[in-house]
Amino acid sequence: MKKLIRIAAAGTALILACAAVQVPVYAEDSGKSDDIVILYTNDVHCGIDVNIGYDGLALYKREMQAQYENVLVVDAGDAIQGMPVGTLSKGAYITRLMNAVGYDAATLGNHEFDYSLKELQVRADELNCGYICANFYSKETGKPLFDAYKMIEAGDKKIAFVGATTPETPSGSNPVFFQNEEGEFIYSFGEDGSVYELLQNAVDNAREDGADYVILLGHLGETDIREGWSAQEIVAELSGIDAVIDGHSHDVTPGFTVKSKDGKDVVITQTGTKFANIGKMTITTDGKISTELIDSVPAPAEDSGIAEDSWLEPDGREGRFVDEAVNSIMMQIKSEYGEILDQKIGSSAYDLIANDPETGDRVVRNHETNLGDLCADAYKYVLGADVGIINGGGVRTSISSGDITYSDAMAVFPFANMAMVVEVTGQQILDVLEAGAMKYPGENASFIHVSGIEYTIDEGVPSSVKQDETGVYLSVDGEYRVKNVLINGEPLDTSKTYTLACHDYYLKNGGDGFKYILSDKCSIVRDSVMSDSDLIATYIRDNLGGVIPEKYSNLYGEGRIRFINSSVESAADEEISEEPDNAAAEIPAEDTAEETAPETPVTTEQNPVTGVGITVIVPAVCLIAAGFARKRK
Repeated sequence: MKKLIRIAAAGTALILACAAVQVPVYAEDSGKSDDIVILYTNDVHCGIDVNIGYDGLALYKREMQAQYENVLVVDAGDAIQGMPVGTLSKGAYITRLMNAVGYDAATLGNHEFDYSLKELQVRADELNCGYICANFYSKETGKPLFDAYKMIEAGDKKIAFVGATTPETPSGSNPVFFQNEEGEFIYSFGEDGSVYELLQNAVDNAREDGADYVILLGHLGETDIREGWSAQEIVAELSGIDAVIDGHSHDVTPGFTVKSKDGKDVVITQTGTKFANIGKMTITTDGKISTELIDSVPAPAEDSGIAEDSWLEPDGREGRFVDEAVNSIMMQIKSEYGEILDQKIGSSAYDLIANDPETGDRVVRNHETNLGDLCADAYKYVLGADVGIINGGGVRTSISSGDITYSDAMAVFPFANMAMVVEVTGQQILDVLEAGAMKYPGENASFIHVSGIEYTIDEGVPSSVKQDETGVYLSVDGEYRVKNVLINGEPLDTSKTYTLACHDYYLKNGGDGFKYILSDKCSIVRDSVMSDSDLIATYIRDNLGGVIPEKYSNLYGEGRIRFINSSVESAADEEISEEPDNAAAEIPAEDTAEETAPETPVTTEQNPVTGVGITVIVPAVCLIAAGFARKRK
């Protein structure tokens, strides 16, 4: 997702403008401003040299230190996972770079837990600034596992950073890590509703400890978040917060304001992902707070005092100025794992997408894509199952046209999940598809890409999926949104048994809330066959002969997943019924809101987010008579 948040835009613009005209106060001795600058990152996801990179951040920090007396650097989670550099080192390479930059505080993202709690503790010990989290605790002891906040002195002011991690974590990471041997959750993120109390207690304690400013360093998210758990909803339940530096939803959010429980305007900001921006928060000497996003690091000014031989413009990153020392560490890290990752496994004449090439949105989480098709096919054909599935949240990045290396395979599948085959019923398959479709057209990490399956999602049917407090899928209490399911061309039989290939995150560990419909109710046929990255490498290299075929040329897939909106189409039918008789006579009597497959598949390279190229299969004359064009969110 790469969305520009415009909530409360007018108020935000006014606040930022007012802050911008504040006259900075300068220390008499140094000539530097006494304003406090906080640089922030979120959802880096191992993009160590993507866009700005850690070396660019290090240089920008030095440039700010040349202008301001007090400069801090903080991270809002999901730094150590997401690309091969993280997977191969279980995050150790990332903490090494964060130490080189000199972070002052870091909160836990849900993906910090992906290598296990034991590995996370090792990373926490390695990271000089450590991790904070006020809402992660043991249910057995009631005690937190990390410090709730970190107090930092900046000049004569004390700033408390309170850590907050999304309550979605138990289902969004690996549920097994938070359970005992009986499958009972023994750790909590306040998903039972206690998250507000846990965070408020931390804020109150920080104030009692003398904090002049309290900043929520959160990994909560603003958009497509479960009700009650977004940053803005949590702020509305808290008192004593001055600002929120956030992550999780990958939103590009320069800053918008929300009223806290005590009536204060609290700014919320987020940088996007993978160093698309650096965040800069300024606290002036008279207490004004402003935020902005920095999308490029300038070359140091001649009068900055930064030695010319201590920064550079790296080859291949033209226009990107970086710190030489941190860049050197990055090059050393790359050399340590580069030989393995540079092995070629194939080539493609087409981009294979997880993110929309026009908007950067994570389209793989709410629409079919060619990379989603390819990944699902890898599970089906390499493992020889009736069907293969893959969740959109598990497909982490796109693959550009050209040579494909093992590094690309690991970037797509960085979790090191193991491929498996199980036996399931048709009803289980239907329930999995329904759970994946419950947030459509919003993003959903459990949006299901398929091989050997075709299905339709009816947006006009409200989701009636029921979940427990931890996000575990329980049941469907009403009409299914998922319709017209075909298994290898034949209608789904809910009582029939099929073999299904996927990863252990779903089939053994109950990931994304699939405990009761998959991991607890399937019979294992083949267990831990190979890692997911090896699986896709094998499929490309061996099954496809190293060349991506034309069947994957359409960025938005083969049409295995179709979309209709029966409520809109019903409204169109009502409007048509009011037309003169000669217009109504053209409408086929048997027409309904259900889709019918065209004789010849229609494909397009257009963007599904804009609606262009999306085939909504209802009689064209209905749409023409109704006088509207279908447009997806």
